[in-house]
Amino acid sequence: MRVLTVCLNPTFQNTLLFSDFKIGEVNRAAEHYLDASGKGMNTARIVSQLGEESMLLTHLGGPRVEEMLSLCKKDKVEILWADSHSEIRTCTTILSDGKATELVEEPYPVDSSTEGPVRKLFSEAIQRSDALIICGTRAPGYSPNLYADFVKEAKERNLFVLLDLKGEDLKRCLPFGVDVIKPNLSEAAQTFLGLTVGEQEETGELEEKIKPILKQIHQEHHTSTVLSRGSQEVWVQSAEFFCVPIEQVKAVNTIGCGDSLGAALTVALYKSTNLQQAVQYATKIATKNAKTVRPGTIF
Repeated sequence: MRVLTVCLNPTFQNTLLFSDFKIGEVNRAAEHYLDASGKGMNTARIVSQLGEESMLLTHLGGPRVEEMLSLCKKDKVEILWADSHSEIRTCTTILSDGKATELVEEPYPVDSSTEGPVRKLFSEAIQRSDALIICGTRAPGYSPNLYADFVKEAKERNLFVLLDLKGEDLKRCLPFGVDVIKPNLSEAAQTFLGLTVGEQEETGELEEKIKPILKQIHQEHHTSTVLSRGSQEVWVQSAEFFCVPIEQVKAVNTIGCGDSLGAALTVALYKSTNLQQAVQYATKIATKNAKTVRPGTIF
């Protein structure tokens, strides 16, 4: 199968591993890595590692474009890109004492000339795709309906569509027949309940608040929800609500686990695995990612 992933928010990812890390002191990394990343690249890389053809639609700009393309080529991901006339951001992961700390740079706005070429690239790529994944927050400068237009075009071609989005971008897409949405609980609480929930908080009490909303989404749009909760069991709403446990392992780096889950779900469901089996398989792939140092990889 050929999967098109769309993420209009690329990043370089520095991953630094320390035996000990102290704020305010000089800290020397025992290991350090540079990867092409962002939710889209993490997702596309996992699709490739699962043995499928993988394309990523994004934008690039600034003096490090060739460096980014070289990293993507190494990961066997075909990159479709438009010039954003803005630099590619860099995010940093600090691994120390069994914890991952993420330092996130906000994306630079894209030039107003970027959206037209991005739309053209999408319309061309969707014709040779079997499934579509859209993930991540759009960089500033794109029109609010862009992702909804992409979903509409994909569903007109009867493609499988999975969304890893939040907020208004997610809400605008739902009327067009999305197959699966895959927010984490923090994103779902913010999008549908207006609540701010930390990703490491105990969230069991939110179950009764969020379940009716997920059921309503399925009834109105025939969209299934796979709601990840870190190391806690995954909540799934389709025709029925059910939970899928997560294998408890010693995590090395959890960056990219949600992206790995979405990639594996798409591959499994396209191949006609039922939803419960697909979620079980996808959680195993996400767990493999958690046990690796680099983001969005199962190797």
